[in-house]
Amino acid sequence: AVAQAIGVPPVEDRDAAERMVRRLVEIRDTDLYSVDELTHSIPFLIPSAAELLERIGLNFRDSLASKGLNPNKLVVTSILRTEEDVRKLRQGNLNAAENSTHRYGTTFDLSYWHYVKVPELRGRAYADVPPEYLRATLSQVLRDLHDEGACYVKYEKMQTCFHITAR
Repeated sequence: AVAQAIGVPPVEDRDAAERMVRRLVEIRDTDLYSVDELTHSIPFLIPSAAELLERIGLNFRDSLASKGLNPNKLVVTSILRTEEDVRKLRQGNLNAAENSTHRYGTTFDLSYWHYVKVPELRGRAYADVPPEYLRATLSQVLRDLHDEGACYVKYEKMQTCFHITAR
């Protein structure tokens, strides 16, 4: 209901989504997150969801630093889905909902198993951080944002991602 209320109307296909770009923000790689190869979605969110993604990235980076862990970037695995994307995805993904919140530009998925290691600082290579530590840190960041009412978060076991919807 929140996604329908604050998001864009569902779009049939990618051409229709391109015509809505004035209401959407394009999501591209930053120093906080990388956008994975999007096979069933396109890189657009409503402005408040794009701001939430940025905030999650900042909080994640700050949390890693406060724990003495080396920096890593988040990986965004799914963003806006067209009606066509949803139909294709539902053929092979048991988690894919017909009325997915991804259809409204309010929702994105973040991998909790894959991250992009920041390679070095001033020529010194960073050590790897175990994915379990990264997942625990991201989980706490998301819990804090959920508890303050910024988003809804769903932990998806089959897809190894957090499904996050802006509020």
